[in-house]
Amino acid sequence: MTLLDETAPLFDFALREHLVVDAVPELTYQAMNRQLEESRPRLIPDFARPLRPRRGVPGFDEILAGARWAELGRRPGAEILLGAAGRFWTPYMEWQSVTLSEFRTFSRPRRARLAVSLSVCSYGVGQSLLTFEARALTTDRVAYHWADWYWHIIKPTARVVVRGLLRRIRHAAAPVPVSP
Repeated sequence: MTLLDETAPLFDFALREHLVVDAVPELTYQAMNRQLEESRPRLIPDFARPLRPRRGVPGFDEILAGARWAELGRRPGAEILLGAAGRFWTPYMEWQSVTLSEFRTFSRPRRARLAVSLSVCSYGVGQSLLTFEARALTTDRVAYHWADWYWHIIKPTARVVVRGLLRRIRHAAAPVPVSP
């Protein structure tokens, strides 16, 4: 069972992406950890121009770059779990700072909690499988209605953002040699 499964077993919305990395899991985990350390307190660095699916709708990159992320857990060499809570589907996102215990019981009306796991496991000889998974759970029906609308709009661009993050980690773990 993963930390994500333990901490956020229930969810209304999810996004999962995988990428094969030509490096052993230890190197991939180190690259993943460096990516998170370099961009703290954000999950990803700010982009010069947000990837918004519609005018007035915050992009997934803005969520990853702007949320008040708390580290909810870590399995060294395998998984890092981050969490944030608030309202992220409006042009004026509102985030609350949470600890692990607060995250598990967060229930402020018209809000949601968002858990993000970056994990790595062995995938054949000398390779690893890098996984990003996000799970969102709303606190009430009104929040669900708006988050559902938002999630369907941003999902295609969210995949682009997440794949970019995974590629940056892959490149850091197993840089592609430059041909002369």
